[in-house]
Amino acid sequence: MIHLAEKLMESYALALGLTEDYFAPMVNKRAVISRLAYYPPPPFEQNDDQMSCGVHSDQTGVTLLAQLDGTNGLQVKNSLDEWIDAVPIPGTLVVNIGDLIERWSNGHFKATKHRVILRPGQERYSAIAFHMPNYYTKIESCIKGEAPKYVPVITGDFVLKRESLFYGPDEDWVEHEKNVENTEHYFTKIQNSK
Repeated sequence: MIHLAEKLMESYALALGLTEDYFAPMVNKRAVISRLAYYPPPPFEQNDDQMSCGVHSDQTGVTLLAQLDGTNGLQVKNSLDEWIDAVPIPGTLVVNIGDLIERWSNGHFKATKHRVILRPGQERYSAIAFHMPNYYTKIESCIKGEAPKYVPVITGDFVLKRESLFYGPDEDWVEHEKNVENTEHYFTKIQNSK
């Protein structure tokens, strides 16, 4: 999985007009978090407001996901702002672009918004690997000649802050867009205080 994620980083660099090894020194001490996810079958039909896993993007770099053949549920938002099923294809992986890649690319690559909606009697298993740059890597636009759309962040600080802001002061879940807004506000405030 690590080798595949690093090959994807090389392809991202080439697509952005950079050298193939541009990201290599920033991912040579990378963190990779793997987990197995189990979604139990819901007791009733779910709609867009009742999800097994709510709308989000991964705060890391590259996410690789293996799905159980024949079990739908994962949906991704396409460029037309429509939800489409990521139907499992035997022998393949789903590749999600994370928030750090969006920031590095100055928005040329968009973080993949996704969610899971299951049907009654349907359970789901998936194996996930989250690949992120070195903890102390400064993430800032690598696109020359463009005004940066995001304030620079340090990988580890960004991932931990995004995680901590998933819950509000009253421990209620914060929706994805609000989480991203809170995180951006936090890092903008830090940048402006320097």
